Amino acid sequence: SARDLWCNRPARTPHPLRFSGFTLIELLVVIAIIGTLLGLLLPAVQAAREAGRRNACMNNVKQLMLAYHSYHDAFRRVVRAYHGPGYRNQANNAPIPSTKRGTAFWELMPFSEQSALYDGAVGDIYGTGSPHLTQISGFLCPMDTRAKVFQNRSPGTHWAYGNYAINFQVAGRPEHNNTSSGCGWYGFVSDDPAQINMSPNIDLGRLCTDGTSKTIVVGEKYRVCQTNSDGGNMWAHGPWFMSYMAVFAYGNRAGTTSYTTCSGSSHNNVGPTSKPQAASNLVSSMSANTCSIMRTQAFHTGSMMAGFADGSVRMIRDDIDGDTWWAICTPNQGDIPGEF
Repeated sequence: SARDLWCNRPARTPHPLRFSGFTLIELLVVIAIIGTLLGLLLPAVQAAREAGRRNACMNNVKQLMLAYHSYHDAFRRVVRAYHGPGYRNQANNAPIPSTKRGTAFWELMPFSEQSALYDGAVGDIYGTGSPHLTQISGFLCPMDTRAKVFQNRSPGTHWAYGNYAINFQVAGRPEHNNTSSGCGWYGFVSDDPAQINMSPNIDLGRLCTDGTSKTIVVGEKYRVCQTNSDGGNMWAHGPWFMSYMAVFAYGNRAGTTSYTTCSGSSHNNVGPTSKPQAASNLVSSMSANTCSIMRTQAFHTGSMMAGFADGSVRMIRDDIDGDTWWAICTPNQGDIPGEF
């Protein structure tokens, strides 16, 4: 019967227990795949970050050149490397009252997002609020990751550094030779063109006869070169200590003589050998061949960001032909630069 058939059915053999999951081989395969994907992804992420930093630096230079042209439109003259009296009178060593003093970068502040800082100090870079100690984000290129902003001192207690410098051939008066001011902390600086080589007092049209698209105005520098020094590219520093001043191409227009006024260094400051350095590491002392405060540096993988007198921003490679480099540094020598 059906009942007997059911009772006499063969016993079922129990199945062994099965666990769901990865075998060791499967796990190793997954790990290998993840590792491969990370290997492909990380360079892309690093490249994207570098591109972002590079764009930030380019934007800084663009903003400087916009301010540069706004200043020129307002005053019908190019920005001066430095202007205003110093701390003491050259004739009798008597203190000079604080008035409007400042560097090229200070003069650009009313035409940028830093107008409040300029107005608060009533136009004097060493005035109320100590602007010269103020870190300006727009003066720092994030590609310069190896340099400190204030060396080993607390923010606000040391002259702030920057990554940008003004071309002395455009913002100065090279024809006034190697005499910019008295030296030392109480140096004398005057608005009198007969006593200073820092105030060109000329408009772009008359200055850049070689063409504004062929004349560099702003270049890049490392904030600091030396491992153990307070010295660096200080955006607010004046010409009483040239090595700290945010300028380059400091010398005569012919490119044959480097000026060394007030503790400046003769590190191939001018001429074909003054092209951007390919420095990569901090050094123990300034050098004409590795890292000099008197020179620009190409820290964008062998290139330097540059602002030109026509307002454009272009990259200058450290292997640029020397004669071409000096041709774009000088605004009115009649020289024709090659490709750059």
